[in-house]
Amino acid sequence: MRNISYCLAGAYLLLSLTISGCSLTQSPFVRMVDSAGGTFSAAATTLAYFHQGKLSHAYTVSSFAGYESQLDGLDQQLPGQQGASAQATIRRLLALYKPAMQVVQQPCLDNSCDWRGQVATLERASRAFVEVSGS
Repeated sequence: MRNISYCLAGAYLLLSLTISGCSLTQSPFVRMVDSAGGTFSAAATTLAYFHQGKLSHAYTVSSFAGYESQLDGLDQQLPGQQGASAQATIRRLLALYKPAMQVVQQPCLDNSCDWRGQVATLERASRAFVEVSGS
């Protein structure tokens, strides 16, 4: 189980480095949206892997605390970023951000709740954010 945790952390680090390498030519809005899309995707994968028995409870809780830290306040910052898209696009992203952020703040870590629905919510948000970023 520890090897999978290290593998996931390494993959996330590699993804972050790849994204940051491209960030010099991207507007702050695109960087923010792309980063949020990657974070929502990582959260979806973490939640799914936890329920598949691939990750420990402690690792999952710690990961979600990190995701929350990365995404907190995005709804306030996004509209004012340089290079921001049309207002309709921002409203659509924020409409997906809110339920996805609720999942990040309170992930279902037992089998008595709809964790698959939470994964789907995170994946929807991730796809929309990444699509808008053009990545």
